[in-house]
Amino acid sequence: MYYGSLLGEVSYGDKVVILGAGGLGVCASAVASTMGAEVFIAEMAPSRLAKATEFGAHHSVDLSQAEDSAGRVELLKDCTGGGADVVIDLTGVPDAFSESVQATRNGGVMVEIGNITPNKYTQFDPGLFTRTGVQVRAAIRYPQHVLGKAVRFVADTPQFPWEELVDAEFSIDEAATALKKAADREVTRAGLIIDDSDS
Repeated sequence: MYYGSLLGEVSYGDKVVILGAGGLGVCASAVASTMGAEVFIAEMAPSRLAKATEFGAHHSVDLSQAEDSAGRVELLKDCTGGGADVVIDLTGVPDAFSESVQATRNGGVMVEIGNITPNKYTQFDPGLFTRTGVQVRAAIRYPQHVLGKAVRFVADTPQFPWEELVDAEFSIDEAATALKKAADREVTRAGLIIDDSDS
C-alpha cells in the first residue's frame, strides 16, 4: 500500500478515495493519511469501515446505500466535492474499476491494485475516460526498495494499532473457514496460526 500511494502521487491536501476496507484498505488509510491526504474509505460491507478510521481514514462511505453503479459513483463524487484527486481500488471487483475512474476528478489518478484475476470484465466508456484526462496506473507488486520504506513506515507510526490489523485467527485446520470468512468480508484480515508443538 505504500507503493500504491507513491504510484498515485498522494500528497498533502489531496482527497483520496480508497475502495475496499479490508486489510489493504486499512493499510492504505494509514499511509495516505500520514502523507497528509484527506482519506475517504468506501466499502459495500459497512461493518468493515470502523477499523479503517482507527488507521487514519477521515470519512467512511457506506456504498451499500447506493442502488447501483451510477449511484455509487454519485455518492463518491458527492462526498469528495466532485471527484477525488486519487482513487485506489482494492476490491477485486471488475465493476469497481470503471466506477473508480468515474469517481476520480478530471486530471486525477486512479490506482488499480485489487483486480488481479484475468478474464473478468466490466463496461468501460473510453470516450469519457479520454475527456476527463484521468490517469490509470496499475500495481501488483512493488519495487524492492519500497519494502524497506514500508517496514520503516510501520515502525514510525505507533499511533496506529498495527497489532490489531489481523482481527481473526484460525488454526491451520480451519484454513477453509478462514478463507470463506475473508471472502465473505466477515473479517478484515484473517491469520492462520501454525502450531508446531505436535512435531
